Amino acid sequence: MTEPGERFVHLSAGLFRTLDWPGRTPAAVFLHGLGGLADVWRETVDALGRDRPHCVAVDQRGHGHSPRPSSGYAIGRYVQDAVELISDLGSEPIDLVGHSMGARAALVLAARAPQLVRSVTILDIGPEQWQANIDGSVAAFDRMPRQVASRAEALTFASRGRMGFGANEAMFFRRLRTLPDGSYEWLADPEALKDTVRAHRARNYWREWANIRVPALFVRGGDSTEVRPRIALKMRAANPAIGFEEFEGIAHNIPLLAPDRLAATLKEFWRSVDTDPT
Repeated sequence: MTEPGERFVHLSAGLFRTLDWPGRTPAAVFLHGLGGLADVWRETVDALGRDRPHCVAVDQRGHGHSPRPSSGYAIGRYVQDAVELISDLGSEPIDLVGHSMGARAALVLAARAPQLVRSVTILDIGPEQWQANIDGSVAAFDRMPRQVASRAEALTFASRGRMGFGANEAMFFRRLRTLPDGSYEWLADPEALKDTVRAHRARNYWREWANIRVPALFVRGGDSTEVRPRIALKMRAANPAIGFEEFEGIAHNIPLLAPDRLAATLKEFWRSVDTDPT
């Protein structure tokens, strides 16, 4: 696996951690899902091969090693962070890829700032308002222990699959900070996670979805419960110009569960954008 460079970028909200893989232009920017961090894209980017674009993944606000403000988790703040990161790269328009929470930010950015985006790939998130999703997510974060006493206890928690990392032990521990007494705490701020899901799921983004005009691809996990079948059908009708693909047998966390297939899909999609006569 190719080890990326780690770079901290000054954005208006503070110093954001990014992972940077050198490559060709145009660049590709990757936005992780709720509770994740830039590292979730390592296997996907590695699977892109030697001819990959310049790839940049970021720890988004409230996550990883980036700022954890006490407020400011509306979708517009996430979009602004991404806009500033793209501008810092100085190579727009870029290919934008987002998963879950990051995919919602990506679809909104593509609709509102299309001049920055050559293409957008939206992984397993819908544009709908969904109160039950808020309630279930907040309850899960409330049940989540703020600290775990040992590596064994952390692995026991990970094995329950609640954080979506399955058997990827190394990735699970990247999301934890080791404390002086040998216990662990989450890098992501649980209060920020709750504020984020409340803000993002409390309204819908159907207008933004319908207004995406840049080349776009939506990928749904065939076994995912995040995008319900009726919502997927509504999405196709609301913007038939967006390509749709389903990864059969794959649950919600596509970047970790199917990185090779995702990389192949991205390469094929980006090639189609290269050859599009429009």
